[in-house]
Amino acid sequence: MKKQLRKKDAGYFTVEAALVMPFVMLIITMMLFLAIYCYDRCVMEQCAYEAALRGSSNRYRENTLASQEAMNAAATLTEGKLFALKDLNYEVTVDMNRITVTYTAELNMPFVSWLVQEFGSQDFKLEVKREALRNRQVTLIRAFRKINDLFQVGEEPRED
Repeated sequence: MKKQLRKKDAGYFTVEAALVMPFVMLIITMMLFLAIYCYDRCVMEQCAYEAALRGSSNRYRENTLASQEAMNAAATLTEGKLFALKDLNYEVTVDMNRITVTYTAELNMPFVSWLVQEFGSQDFKLEVKREALRNRQVTLIRAFRKINDLFQVGEEPRED
């Protein structure tokens, strides 16, 4: 009698495991993908800021030179570092005071084609935008001198 009960219980466990295991594996896969997505987003944010920072150097007085340096950096910084993104594009915008680097990419997510069929045309794009101020060393030095003059007690402020 006990042997029949054990066989019956073992059958229940097999059926329950067959129903639960695919769901558990799906959850684990999606959690791994979420971790990879978070990593890729952090890498894109860091690369966008670093590319903007490289173009903001004082040695590039012309906007075209600063833009070219930022574009070269934007192109090379993400090579071989992204896992869950595809169709990576970048755009560099330069004006007198700042450089802006924008990365856009599509998520290479499992079951995307199924999700698009079920829920319509959802946008699975990621956009990261970072900017850096252009260094103007003369202006910065003058500003620090003015601040320094405010803290000098008993001395006459110097004129530029």
